[in-house]
Amino acid sequence: MNLDSINGQDLTGAFKITNLSVSGLLVLGGLSQLFHGFHSFLTGLFIIIFGGVIGALEFRVPAEAYAYASFLFSFIGRGIFYIFLGVSLSGGSIFRILAAIVIILIGVVYIALETIPSISPPDNMNPDGAMIGLEEEV
Repeated sequence: MNLDSINGQDLTGAFKITNLSVSGLLVLGGLSQLFHGFHSFLTGLFIIIFGGVIGALEFRVPAEAYAYASFLFSFIGRGIFYIFLGVSLSGGSIFRILAAIVIILIGVVYIALETIPSISPPDNMNPDGAMIGLEEEV
């Protein structure tokens, strides 16, 4: 596999679209899960919240994000988190199963991206950017 063509390209837009797609699938999947019992309601609520957080991180990284959710600032951490959310979403309807499969596959790809040194994380996943945000609010 030749990754020289990817080296040096700005993939920020692709990562933003991917993360926003995951966010949208999580919110929609969580909404479809809300009204199927108490356990499903709580699970759906958490999935909606996590989907909203992932979407919000694409536009603004709060100062506390790196301190409390530092795993979201690496490919492997975000990949494992996506796999966890995909497994939590799966089951119940065809839409949730398909959304879970897509989210799990994106999580696996993110974990694989951690092993490719020529692909750097986008700016909103850069821990240095998050640390700058911490210093600005002091």
